[in-house]
Amino acid sequence: MSHSMYSFLITGASSGLGLEIAIEALKAGHSVVATARDPATAAKKHPEIESHGGIWAELDVTRPDTKDRVATIVKEKNVNVLVNNAGYGILGSLEDISEEEFITQIDTNLFGMMRSIKGALPHFRSLGAAGNPTIVNIGSIVNLAAFPACTAYSASKMGVEALSETLALEVAPAGIRVVLIDLGIFRTAFLHSFKKPEAGLTDAYSGGAVDTTVNFLADLAGKQPGNPALAAKRIVEIVDKNGDHALTRFIADQGVGKFLRVPLGSDCFASYAGKIDQLSAVKASAEFEALAKSTDFAE
Repeated sequence: MSHSMYSFLITGASSGLGLEIAIEALKAGHSVVATARDPATAAKKHPEIESHGGIWAELDVTRPDTKDRVATIVKEKNVNVLVNNAGYGILGSLEDISEEEFITQIDTNLFGMMRSIKGALPHFRSLGAAGNPTIVNIGSIVNLAAFPACTAYSASKMGVEALSETLALEVAPAGIRVVLIDLGIFRTAFLHSFKKPEAGLTDAYSGGAVDTTVNFLADLAGKQPGNPALAAKRIVEIVDKNGDHALTRFIADQGVGKFLRVPLGSDCFASYAGKIDQLSAVKASAEFEALAKSTDFAE
């Protein structure tokens, strides 16, 4: 497989960022397998995928056969880029989210990604570094800044972050790149389609931080600052290291042989700065240092 030609498998490609990545990858001359739970409907709704040479495949990442399904696709289509984009959000207080709803959130956003990666790894390992195998996981601004009403969603996305960073250490010797995209708030259908707990909102939270955040995000739908088409373009450039943006080419080279974390969206970058400030304050504190060291065995 040449340096300039990649083959993408994209989960959750029927809408939003996944769809934009599929379109951008095809425009860049790459092969694309776009997946959806209902590929026939997705193909009718988005004929541009097939008109640009892409194909649709059925994939529901919550199903137990996901690993085998992905393994078959990546081998048959010689895929070397897996984009784990499938996911959704449930917004509400932890108290109101049922255990089943919480588990479903984690199962889709985290376990679904895990199943897909496990399916792709044997083929990716067989490609070696020369085959440019790359795993792109879609993270979130909630990894960096806490939002009330996002307990379940944040837990799932923090899991994506931790899995990505650790996975990078495990697969780097095989020449497999792992890229985590920390995504700000982009103008997709995400805020139009988020779920709420079936239990509704407990009166104790009415008018408080949880209620305010849910209403703020609902009102923000259609006015989000991030452009998903530009995010998709940057992601493809980071993967193929062949875009027209000098910064993405530079950043892409930083991810060879080590974990690469990329913020997209001005709001996400600002959240990076905020998190760094928080941790720097702890690091600079003599009291925190003394407390931490006080738990070591005396040698």
